[in-house]
Amino acid sequence: MAASAVSAAADPHDWPMWRGPQQNNTSPATNMPAEWDPRGGEGSNLLWERDDLGGRSTPIVMDGKLYTMVRNNPGTELEGEKVVCVDAATGKTIWEHEFNVYLSDVPDTRVGWSSVVGDPETGRVYAQGVCGYFCCLDGETGKVEWDRSLHEEYGLLSTYGGRTNFPLIYEDTVITSAVVIGWGDTPQWGLMAKPAHRFMAFDKATGELRWLKGTSLIPYDTTYSAPVLTKLNGIDALVFGSGDGKVWAMQAGTGVPIWSYEFSGRGLNVSPTVTEHGQVITGQSEENTVGNTMGAVVMLDGTLPGDSAGKEIWKNYEVMAGKTSPLVIGDRIYVVDDRAKMFVFDLNTGEQIDKKPLGTVQRSTPLYADGKLYVCTNNGRWWTLKPTDDGLDVLHRMRISRQSSDGSPIIAQGRMYVPMSDALYCIGNEESIAAAKAADHTSPAPPEDELLSEEPAHLQMVPYDSILKPGETKDFRVRIYNPQLRYLRDAKPGEVEYSVTGPGTITADGSYTAPEDAAHQCSLITCTLGNLKGEARLRIVPELPWTFDFEGVDDVPLTWVGGRIRYVVREGKDGNHYIAKPTELPTKPGAPTTKLGTRSQMWMGDPEMSAYTIQADVQMTVGQPGVEGATETDVPEFPTENVSGANATLPSIGVINSGYNFTLFGPNQEVRLYSWCTHPERTQDAKEMKLEPGKWYTLKLKVVPEGDHAHVMGKVWERGTDEPDEWTLEVTDEAPNLNGAPGLFGDSKVAEAYVDNIEVTEN
Repeated sequence: MAASAVSAAADPHDWPMWRGPQQNNTSPATNMPAEWDPRGGEGSNLLWERDDLGGRSTPIVMDGKLYTMVRNNPGTELEGEKVVCVDAATGKTIWEHEFNVYLSDVPDTRVGWSSVVGDPETGRVYAQGVCGYFCCLDGETGKVEWDRSLHEEYGLLSTYGGRTNFPLIYEDTVITSAVVIGWGDTPQWGLMAKPAHRFMAFDKATGELRWLKGTSLIPYDTTYSAPVLTKLNGIDALVFGSGDGKVWAMQAGTGVPIWSYEFSGRGLNVSPTVTEHGQVITGQSEENTVGNTMGAVVMLDGTLPGDSAGKEIWKNYEVMAGKTSPLVIGDRIYVVDDRAKMFVFDLNTGEQIDKKPLGTVQRSTPLYADGKLYVCTNNGRWWTLKPTDDGLDVLHRMRISRQSSDGSPIIAQGRMYVPMSDALYCIGNEESIAAAKAADHTSPAPPEDELLSEEPAHLQMVPYDSILKPGETKDFRVRIYNPQLRYLRDAKPGEVEYSVTGPGTITADGSYTAPEDAAHQCSLITCTLGNLKGEARLRIVPELPWTFDFEGVDDVPLTWVGGRIRYVVREGKDGNHYIAKPTELPTKPGAPTTKLGTRSQMWMGDPEMSAYTIQADVQMTVGQPGVEGATETDVPEFPTENVSGANATLPSIGVINSGYNFTLFGPNQEVRLYSWCTHPERTQDAKEMKLEPGKWYTLKLKVVPEGDHAHVMGKVWERGTDEPDEWTLEVTDEAPNLNGAPGLFGDSKVAEAYVDNIEVTEN
């Protein structure tokens, strides 16, 4: 693997990211035991075990500390997620950072999907939760340096599948990705309202967003293909599989695409392996783009220029390798397919040398160290294998009873850590630990760059995306990159020219001021240097109160994250305007519509908002009116008796406040108040209610943060009648969300839902 900014600063015997310091699941450790026994006892090589640290996450180790992500208070009404730091030698807890799972469909069994990444330069660690909570923590103390709510700020999609990507460190940024549905629906604003697998690069010290770039619009799937940081033709690059079914290379410093390769008819989840010569090896287990087979392993040349970039060197079809990453050892490739069969291929030709069945299901990636391959199948079958000229020899095998394996084994400082569903195991012996202590801990020197040009070739305005109040000021700066896309310097005073598209003014030194009277508007800031151009986006969101009645407007505010495309303004026969959530959404000109996004959330403000009330009028339909300008009176006749059969066609529609959702669920004929909808015990409540199509209801949701808990209250009544004194549903959350952006939830896959007269006021 080519040396990278990650490996250059790391102790080679640490493990600062889930695939190791060289991002290839190999370790320089020696004297590692071939056998171990999870039951412990004399001769077992088991150093310590923690039942409470089992889960899906692959741990990391840095500077004597192990970091992992697990469920917090599992199975209770207080459940959430947490990062845990323990002493890597003893397993003793040093600190924990707890946070909530909110406004997500993820089931509790898929919490802790991602892995922590460590920054050897600063000692900080970074974690992305299943619902888009993203944080920077002091590695010594667990103190929060900064955090972001990625779904409320940028529209990260958190689904029932739970797929969560893995952040990585590149120079002075931390980069993560997800399917993102943001704000902006024209080329000028970056088409952000349409979903794409997008990468977000943050200043690792401050959390300031540097850039946000994506792959193809309307991807097939969410994805957890962690990018590999490497160097291609002198350019630092991220290589990854995307939700659009393509393998991509993207500039690590700017997010500008380098090349892409169509590989699958569905999204990709394998993290590729990149050799020191720029060969990219990866796999998938979905439909191939050619023929009618499924699954493949491919080797690409990532170094070729122009249209040849990403050219296929060889491809083996019908290898269902869609979960685990390939290992390159010498001139061999070792791949475990989804059915737990290990294939051995010749690196240069792709010729199959051996195939060995290991079990029935595979999720975790094998580990190579000390001449041995360590593999654990999803159903707990453990194998220690030795690569040979002919294939593989078995050194040890056993069964870890009643446990599954999703996270991958790692090695750090002579100890191996094995994450299983119900425990985390630490394995080693005196010889392996002594060998690690005696080893050379000097990081391999990165290859010297070729002579770099000082000529500006790319401008990057930061911060890229901001929220301001009317009258507020934001200072922008410009980062200048050379033709190799390496950062050169910040622009000097007067070196670049600034302009504004939209409200507001900007000075010659990049200080922007929003108008005092601006309300829910956007501005695009542009900088120019000769023929070079850079851009930054900002939203102007006023203080409360807000009112949206949709009169005199053609669309929902551009500032709404996930709002454009998903909601459209309609005019009723009585001349009243409201917004509709259609059953099919546009994709791109000439392409068919899609159901993707008809069940979705959107947000309309700053996630730091707190102590407010949101109110809106909502209505459900059955079937589709089918014509533009249809109103609530255009729905088909609906029976008032025995409505159970027709309920399935009703949509769901609700309001969001501070991470809580108050929604009318038409198919269930009930009103619900919740934060984490798929959790059976997390604080929530529901009540049966006869919900009729063609009738307007008023929803009101109030959240009162009260220190260590929050009082959450929702009420619903027929529009035009007196507001009831009593709240329909009330909960006290002892693991509260104390702040969050207001928004809407809707599920209109079968029938449309309507919203009107939104009001957001201070409590």
